[in-house]
Amino acid sequence: MMGISFEEFIGRLETVQKDFTDDVEIVLNRGANRMVRALKTNSPDSGNDHKGKLNKSWKKKIEGYGKDIHANIYSTAPHFHLVDRGHKIMDKKGHEKGFVQGKHFLQKTIDEQQDDLQEYMWKGVYKRVKDKLDG
Repeated sequence: MMGISFEEFIGRLETVQKDFTDDVEIVLNRGANRMVRALKTNSPDSGNDHKGKLNKSWKKKIEGYGKDIHANIYSTAPHFHLVDRGHKIMDKKGHEKGFVQGKHFLQKTIDEQQDDLQEYMWKGVYKRVKDKLDG
């Protein structure tokens, strides 16, 4: 390994500091994309073709900057909450006829992916910083 001068090292640290928020945003975006893919895979499918398919309704939006950056992952399907949490079955007169148990696939997916996703994102940030420091 070749040694670098103190000035060059300081320059690399300044580059890391300047680009850090952009690097975090890139890694967060990739992590959010992984979660969206997992949600699409784990979303139950009715088997029918219709406009508001649950597995095709997952979207993400990166908001904020710097310390306040976060990813919002959401479903545009109007029936998402009914499938995930369950709902009453009502007849035309408004009487309750039963209950459909929720699939709870959102929480299951989060529980399955959380540790792997955190590790993936930490490694992503570490690699980007290390690459800048190594030159």
